[in-house]
Amino acid sequence: MLYLWMPEADGVWQWSQGDAWHSAVSLEQLIQELKLHQGAEAVVYFPSREVQILQQSLTKEQYKKLGPDGLKYLLEEYVILPIDQMKVFSHFQAPDQVTILGIHQYAVTTMQHSLSLLPVKVVSLLPDFLILPVPEAKQTVLASLNGHLLVRENEWMGNSVDDLALYLEFSEKERRYKYAQLTAEQLDSLFAITTTEYLEQFNYQFLAAKKLKNHPFNVLPKAKEQSGSVSGYWKACAVLCLALILVQLSFDALRWVKLRKVADQTALIAIDQYKSWFGTNSRVTEQNIKSQFESNLRLSQSANTQALQLLSRVGPILMQHQIVANKVNYDNTILNMDLIATSSDKLQTLVQQLNQQGFKAELGTIQTQGASVLGLVKIQ
Repeated sequence: MLYLWMPEADGVWQWSQGDAWHSAVSLEQLIQELKLHQGAEAVVYFPSREVQILQQSLTKEQYKKLGPDGLKYLLEEYVILPIDQMKVFSHFQAPDQVTILGIHQYAVTTMQHSLSLLPVKVVSLLPDFLILPVPEAKQTVLASLNGHLLVRENEWMGNSVDDLALYLEFSEKERRYKYAQLTAEQLDSLFAITTTEYLEQFNYQFLAAKKLKNHPFNVLPKAKEQSGSVSGYWKACAVLCLALILVQLSFDALRWVKLRKVADQTALIAIDQYKSWFGTNSRVTEQNIKSQFESNLRLSQSANTQALQLLSRVGPILMQHQIVANKVNYDNTILNMDLIATSSDKLQTLVQQLNQQGFKAELGTIQTQGASVLGLVKIQ
């Protein structure tokens, strides 16, 4: 396992195999040095100033009840960025301590872009105060490393500090301090607020903790989260496409129902027309009416070919207007038909359409028959 320490701005990179830190003055130099460890897993520590950490007392029941969303908004009043733009992590420590860490999503993305250039596999991205040893109860660990002053107040709380005197001014009184590699100015600030009995100097040596890949403050997006934006996008597209397909199917189904009703009505009219011409035949159905009609015509040896052609062209128009022929007579290229319709207007509309389609149609006398009318129409 490799351990990398990201600098602030264009500072010096540090890397380790679990013991001493090695320096790389630039990202290019770091890439060259890591080529010997091509594909190795790496834990990366980033500047702690990128995060905001809050600790509160909550019972386990309260912690579970708040959930991720509720914990996120506990942090809202301590940050200047919109809380929806932050990634928020939390850890519960029995009996009642909850630590909440927030970091801007853009900061995580930027770090990922930089780290993607390295020839290693980054498995964890952690704030750099975690490179310090865990302090004892009521103790703070201070260390000035590579020009950075890091502070760790407990196992889950820490940060990087610019002004130690200001930090100590707001710290708890009667707190013990364990320090390493502080500058003379930083030591003066420390001695000014406490006595030697509360101070302990130590020799800093990096010791990597275990199971850092599963650390609660690992801000590196998990594999499923990294693909979440893409999968979420395609999921939304799939839902939209499915909705469009359902709408189209519903529309087609309604249209099919309407057309089916028209087809059924037309079939009934055709069957009634067939029976009026050739007599009642119980075997006539919508499926066999065409074959029955052809069979009857073949049996009629005296059928006139021109009359049949004319009937085949006029018949569909009669069905369209739902008009029934009561009597048909063909003589000298003229087709005489007694037609039954619901009104005289329908007969006039029929004649107009026949004339528009190239026939010579003429409406003769019209008689009333109950709720219907009987009209003579000549067609040629």
